[in-house]
Amino acid sequence: MFYIGIDFSVNFGSICISKDFKEFRWISVINGNLTQKFRRVIDSFNDPTLEVIDIFSKESKTDHYHLTERNKLNNQLDVVSKLVARLKEYVKDDPCIIGIEGYSYGSAGNSLIDIAQATGILKNHLFREIVRGNLETMFVFSPSELKKAIGEKGNCGKVEIFNKFISDPIIPEVRNSSLYKFISENKDDIFNGKEVKSPIMDMVDSFLPIVKFKSIMT
Repeated sequence: MFYIGIDFSVNFGSICISKDFKEFRWISVINGNLTQKFRRVIDSFNDPTLEVIDIFSKESKTDHYHLTERNKLNNQLDVVSKLVARLKEYVKDDPCIIGIEGYSYGSAGNSLIDIAQATGILKNHLFREIVRGNLETMFVFSPSELKKAIGEKGNCGKVEIFNKFISDPIIPEVRNSSLYKFISENKDDIFNGKEVKSPIMDMVDSFLPIVKFKSIMT
């Protein structure tokens, strides 16, 4: 059985795939800006279970509303199609259970509308291509219950989640994963004491639905 956790955003969407809570791999898109230094850190990934997909259809604003919205939609479709296609290549026809983080209603204005639209596209692709119409295998978890699943308060910040992932990820087997080892070896480049850089933080967040599933199944 594959358990799939998704922390979705258009800029740094990430998927964690776990085989029976024992094996872990991550797929992430880079559709946002990285410093040259951190780009070199990301490019040092040398494990197939830690995969990054570059997206080259970054939305662009124009002087015309309809063209800007079309560019935005094209970008969202590109991100979703590439993520789901790569996920499908890996899981093939094996049974899957999918957990997605729900919306953060603290997002303001159009950003909430945009992520809602893009997430709706993602859910449709997952429903049709990954779980093949079996809606009972798709779960949407609130941000607070995912934070609580790993042993933090529901209103904690990303730094707390990151530190908890390092100190006690709840599922001990993840300590053998490529992501855990990569963070341990490159922590100073990833975390400056105040902020955890993307897409690493997004990958960590995509692990939380896996922890939630583990707590449900045991």
